[in-house]
Amino acid sequence: MTSVTPGSRRARAGEDAAQGRQEVRNGDAPSPVDEPVNGSGDCGGVLRPAYSVLMSVYVKDRPVFLDEAVRSMVEQTVPFTDMVLVCDGPLNQELDAVIDHWQSRLGERLRVHRLPVNGGLARALREGLPLCRCEVVARMDSDDIARPGRCELQLTTLIEGDLDLVGGCIAEFDQSPGDMGSVRDVPLDAEDIRAFARSRNPFNHMTVMFRRRAVEAAGGYRDVHLLEDYDLWVRMIMKGCRCANVPEVVVDARTGEGMYSRRSSLAYLRAQRGFFRHLREVGFISRSQEKRAVLARAAAAALPAGLVKRSYNLLLRRR
Repeated sequence: MTSVTPGSRRARAGEDAAQGRQEVRNGDAPSPVDEPVNGSGDCGGVLRPAYSVLMSVYVKDRPVFLDEAVRSMVEQTVPFTDMVLVCDGPLNQELDAVIDHWQSRLGERLRVHRLPVNGGLARALREGLPLCRCEVVARMDSDDIARPGRCELQLTTLIEGDLDLVGGCIAEFDQSPGDMGSVRDVPLDAEDIRAFARSRNPFNHMTVMFRRRAVEAAGGYRDVHLLEDYDLWVRMIMKGCRCANVPEVVVDARTGEGMYSRRSSLAYLRAQRGFFRHLREVGFISRSQEKRAVLARAAAAALPAGLVKRSYNLLLRRR
């Protein structure tokens, strides 16, 4: 497996932009742009569509991480048309300062949508998706770092494969990219993705690029605690979504101890148990597959967070 490297063209760090905030209010949702060609050319002979970026931020996010995440999308080798940043509840001065900085650089390319109260990731993404100007949308998390060629690679894959959903691999890190040497691989083709989804999430959420109409046709993001993305992918797969993952690492994903402590919590186990019961009820998995999935998660819930981390890195990650 190789990492994505920059293409021959680097995105501009920003545009000469209008000053002031581009706040988005309810009712301001634009009509989606249905795959116009980006004016900067083609990807290896493949005309590339315009795309939007969809992100969410909340008060507990760290300003420096948000800055790095936004910068990594601004510096893509294929520039985005617009970025929708949903503020999930009131923020603090430090986060607002980061947003103001990027607003001054990006102008109308950055659309900031503020929710009055924190409602969780699913609600934030539900609110933000209709505000994206383009039919193709790239998800990004507010504490991760996209590699420069991520979107160019995924746009090419999306168009060449006539796909609805494309993800990729992540390299996990704690303090700085590469410090863990841990890669979360994902299944590559539609058949393997469907099989994998019967026991584990087949996409790394922060890496996905999708067609907006395919997400909306499946019902969009729902309030499924801790599993809103997994829930969406299964519904899309069941509706015949054309999907794939690229084998390259496209995002450096920040993990920290919080991720592993969540997986060793009873709340996480209850959420997983209810989710896999639902998958059986809708006919996506069998009763035996449900039992195996829940038992694996029950074993993780019984372990201390440190042991969960070591188990994940030993059994479920490539080094």
